[in-house]
Amino acid sequence: KTEGGRPLRDMAWIRRLVSLLACCCFALPCAHAAMDECEDEHGRAQRCMPEFVNAAFNVTVVATNTCGSPPEEYCVQTGATGVTKSCHICDARDPRNHHSAIYLTDYNNQQDATWWQSQTMLAGVQYPHSINLTLHLGKAFDITYVRLKFHTSRPESFAIYKRSSESGPWVPYQFYSGSCEKTYQKRNRGFIRTGEDEQQALCTDEFSDISPLTGGNVAFSTLEGRPSAYNFDHSPVLQDWVTATDIKVTLNRLNTFGDEVFNDPKVLKSYYYAISDFAVGGRCKCNGHASECVKNSGGSLVCNCKHNTEGTDCERCKPFYNDRPWRRATADNANECLSCNCNGKSSECYFDAELYRATGHGGHCLNCADSTDGPNCERCLDNYHRDHTGSRCLPCGCNSIGSESPQCDDRGVCSCKPGVTGEKCDRCQPGFHSLTEAGCRPCSCSPSGSTQECDVHTGQCRCKDYVEGFTCDRCKLGYFNLDHNNPQGCTPCFCFQHSSVCDSAEGYSIHTISSTFDTGTWQRDGFAVPVQWTSGQEISLMSEDYFPMYFMAPDKFLGDQLPSYGQNLSLSFRVDRRDTRLSAEDLVLEGAGLRVAVPLIAQGNAYPTEHMQTYVFRWAHSADYPWRPAISHSDFQRLLHNLTSIKIRGTYSDKSKYRQSIFYLPYFKTHYYSVLFIHTHTPGSGPGSGPGSGRGLCSATGRASARCTNILLQNL
Repeated sequence: KTEGGRPLRDMAWIRRLVSLLACCCFALPCAHAAMDECEDEHGRAQRCMPEFVNAAFNVTVVATNTCGSPPEEYCVQTGATGVTKSCHICDARDPRNHHSAIYLTDYNNQQDATWWQSQTMLAGVQYPHSINLTLHLGKAFDITYVRLKFHTSRPESFAIYKRSSESGPWVPYQFYSGSCEKTYQKRNRGFIRTGEDEQQALCTDEFSDISPLTGGNVAFSTLEGRPSAYNFDHSPVLQDWVTATDIKVTLNRLNTFGDEVFNDPKVLKSYYYAISDFAVGGRCKCNGHASECVKNSGGSLVCNCKHNTEGTDCERCKPFYNDRPWRRATADNANECLSCNCNGKSSECYFDAELYRATGHGGHCLNCADSTDGPNCERCLDNYHRDHTGSRCLPCGCNSIGSESPQCDDRGVCSCKPGVTGEKCDRCQPGFHSLTEAGCRPCSCSPSGSTQECDVHTGQCRCKDYVEGFTCDRCKLGYFNLDHNNPQGCTPCFCFQHSSVCDSAEGYSIHTISSTFDTGTWQRDGFAVPVQWTSGQEISLMSEDYFPMYFMAPDKFLGDQLPSYGQNLSLSFRVDRRDTRLSAEDLVLEGAGLRVAVPLIAQGNAYPTEHMQTYVFRWAHSADYPWRPAISHSDFQRLLHNLTSIKIRGTYSDKSKYRQSIFYLPYFKTHYYSVLFIHTHTPGSGPGSGPGSGRGLCSATGRASARCTNILLQNL
């Protein structure tokens, strides 16, 4: 029976094909407007696909056998015995009578049919000899179906193969045979159960009858009978199964009525393969990241990739978009490639699976600039550190000899070995010398005669002014009494210019002379004034005119104060006004016809205020203790040897009060010097005891020797 001239069996097959294509379009969505856009109306990435096409249209098929070379006769099969067959000539040189492979994929016009045709059985075309029809698609496609329309009866046995890549192996796609087990060793009309290999080819005898003698169709749906077809987005197995760059049809055995066994040439001429249409339905494979395929500069078909992907099939992320693994787009997620985070320090990265598992970001940057390092160029290279702005990395520059490590801290400070200092550990600490792999060595300097520093290369100690020796352990010639508290180290000899050689005399001790203002007489410029007591047990002095008033020390502070050379005079006082006017002669010493003075704020003292402050003045000749006028140390000693006056200024404004609570003057009596703070209500300290060193014993010859000895033996 027929319907419209077509066997009813073929019509049922066509309805089934429509159903299969609907299934395929469910798995691989059919072309429509939404699939053409790779972004939605809000600019968000979405899956996109090229249009559904016949990938074989006008693509050249390579056939291993074609009639017409040389020209040969073939006859049309009628299927009836005794009926004269219509015979024709196939001639490859005649455009009207050739049946080359170009007719497999040309426009299929039912009114003017064209077809490819093989040689006849008379020329040896029959099992076990086979014919291959190979279609090279030019790039990978997602294949939905392969359809063949035969101009003769369909073969008894033929197979469809595919390659997933142009250099890959041929993989069986489907077998059609009336003898599946005998020809292909496959079970007839087998099926795939859930969990079984879904990339196995099946075999069926469904389309292997000799009828119809012409116009029979065979369509292979790539996803039919595959359990995961409805979960295609999440089935890498089926995604690979539908991928093909080449399709090959192998024609293995002709269908016959069995009359070929008589070897009648006319019968043999009626058996041959002829196919009028070879169609492959599918989409250019772009993995959901492109809506079209275009020809590149070399003429090859490639995807016009979006979503930061690239490659012939959009099969990888662009070089700087590797923050997560490349994935095929799905209906739910475009899986666009994301840029790496290199903090602006690199334009290269790769996907690091381990980093992705650990952090959720897989972009591992390469060739970080500006001395940065790390997966995101987020830190400085080893042995570098950030500058204060945090924008640049600077080399640590740690000294290889003096540092514990070439790595510095965040501030650029290196970790130094013992005795080594400096931001880069490039020099010895004060008091150390000789930088080596072990660090720096201690200077071993005398604490009394040195500054506790030495030459960083030789270890030679830096001596105080009047000290010498490698370790600064002895006084220079003309000096004596090596003293830790003496900023100059030693005291100049005072031998009345009869000798420059002296040594510390024994039998002397230090004594501190102090005033509590309950004994002694303090005068105003030579005029005695009564003591004015305040509630705070202070004496005060008020000026009634513009002339400065001075306190003048009593006799116990005067006389031979030579042992006080290099020691301190200290006093404490305050003023009751802030408009204090200082002068160059706030403290005045007189004696031996000499006179020196200093301002109150000299020698590092503070400016006077309403609060009690202590002022200390050193009795010595030195640029650090500028008494004016400048005199030599021998003149200063001569002044102290016969000190006749100590004047302390008591007024510092037009009308001011000077309140004096503490005044003390050191006097050598023992080997050490101590400062004793005594208020008016506290009695003074008694003399100390111990070996003396503040008195010089001169070494001299001649007439002055006896006189020197007598002077030095005085117990002051």
